[in-house]
Amino acid sequence: MLTIAAAGLIALTATLGAAPAKAPPPASQLYGVSCPSASDCVAVGIDENAEASVKGGGALIQAWNGKAWTSVAPKAPKGALSTELLGVSCPTAKSCVAVGLYLNGDGVGVPLAQTWNGKTWTPGGPARPAGSTGGQLDNVSCRTATSCVAVGSYYTAAGSAALAETWNGRSWTLARPPEPKGSVTGELIKVSCPSTAYCVAVGSYGSNTAELPLADVWNGKSWARTPVQPPTSAKHDADLTGVSCASAESCVAVGVGGAGGGSGLASFAEFWNGKSWSAGTISWPKGVSHPYLVAVSCGSASRCVAVGSVDADFNDGGHTGRAAATSWNGKTWTAGTVAAPGKGKASLFNEVSCPAAAACVAVGQLGPYNSDEGSGLAGFWNAKSWKLVTTP
Repeated sequence: MLTIAAAGLIALTATLGAAPAKAPPPASQLYGVSCPSASDCVAVGIDENAEASVKGGGALIQAWNGKAWTSVAPKAPKGALSTELLGVSCPTAKSCVAVGLYLNGDGVGVPLAQTWNGKTWTPGGPARPAGSTGGQLDNVSCRTATSCVAVGSYYTAAGSAALAETWNGRSWTLARPPEPKGSVTGELIKVSCPSTAYCVAVGSYGSNTAELPLADVWNGKSWARTPVQPPTSAKHDADLTGVSCASAESCVAVGVGGAGGGSGLASFAEFWNGKSWSAGTISWPKGVSHPYLVAVSCGSASRCVAVGSVDADFNDGGHTGRAAATSWNGKTWTAGTVAAPGKGKASLFNEVSCPAAAACVAVGQLGPYNSDEGSGLAGFWNAKSWKLVTTP
């Protein structure tokens, strides 16, 4: 409510003809989404305008009720300079966990978790490994409100390493994954838990000579590394960027790499049968370049949807590609038709959630070409076509 003095000041300013401050263009992006049902989704990300202008701001939470998206303002941890949310998992409509990071008073990145009880979001700070100089959580998977696993990375003076945390509904517990021999960097960026005592997490690690795919399995007590061999077309600097498990014996992971020698990027899939990974290629229509898949959601072993972007120009600095998706029927991958972003614009998908066979929701960003500005983007898949809308 305006006070009399404030109202008078506004009137005086208008009388003098001073132009009101121009609002900055939108600079939002959605990184994660989870849908307990087709009419109930939660998406998270970052609002860079809020991050720059509001102490503790930046984290973005949006909810879908089957008809419209609405924004929710989460609380920041005490003393936070800014916040970001990168992943979310909602086992029910009244139970969600979102993860990311916040900058503390010293400007150090600290793992962040936000929990939803159906009424309010509450921030929490998962522990960092001893000796770490910072860290973040990139993704989370919850089977129930009291059983979640989150993954990310933490940093030391020597480099970085994969980070994992478990949530029991009251507190977070560190569960450090094994570090591959010779690694100097490492991160787990996606995780999928088909049961409370079984999860598969994927990411990458770097040696002094190459970047390699990383996959770990959680049995409810400890992590174990599982070897991954990407196809020849994508073995150069390969990363695993998404994973979804219909069961402990059926997981599909997606990734990106190159054949080397300036051949460009190639997307690929890895299939887990409970014992080992087998690689598969993903084809795209003629003329498509630089396919970059970053997420996948599987309702069964023969029903998956993977999303990301294609046609990016990596010589430019900002977003330059267009959102893309492909679906798996148990035998082949088939690219879906996602509307182009329009002249002078770029689009991308960052995550997808499929609560039903004919219902998937993907989120990302739509904005000016070669720019970090833009609005949140949501794509709805009905097993036949994609419908795109921008979010608030």
